[in-house]
Amino acid sequence: MSELLEPPALQASTPFDPAGKTVREVVDHIGHALRRSEIEPEWVDAANFVGDPNEDYFGLIDTRDWPEDGTPVRRLALSITRGHSEGWMIQIDFIQFIEVGEAGHWKSRPVLRIKTLSRTQAWAVAAVVSRMLDID
Repeated sequence: MSELLEPPALQASTPFDPAGKTVREVVDHIGHALRRSEIEPEWVDAANFVGDPNEDYFGLIDTRDWPEDGTPVRRLALSITRGHSEGWMIQIDFIQFIEVGEAGHWKSRPVLRIKTLSRTQAWAVAAVVSRMLDID
């Protein structure tokens, strides 16, 4: 199977351990890595870039620690969607199971968003970011 990513994109996708870092620090690291590659997106930002305290609606505040994941009930999810006016959005959400008595529910909070202008670029960025954060 042929490799779709060019060498600069492969270099940008080296694994990165976000443990002990804030959402802003991880967003900045991803932004710098993507700018060094040839697949630079329009922008990379925390989902809750205004710092609204309603994290259930707007996402994690950028001063919060990066969420710990890696278990079946706490994980990161990456998605790609069409933008509202133009372009494409890559979004990473933190998904966790909240136990309530003997039952519970799943909760999803946005963590970061990346905007690109083309579908091809969105998929290339998503591949790099998923490899960086080990979301594969």
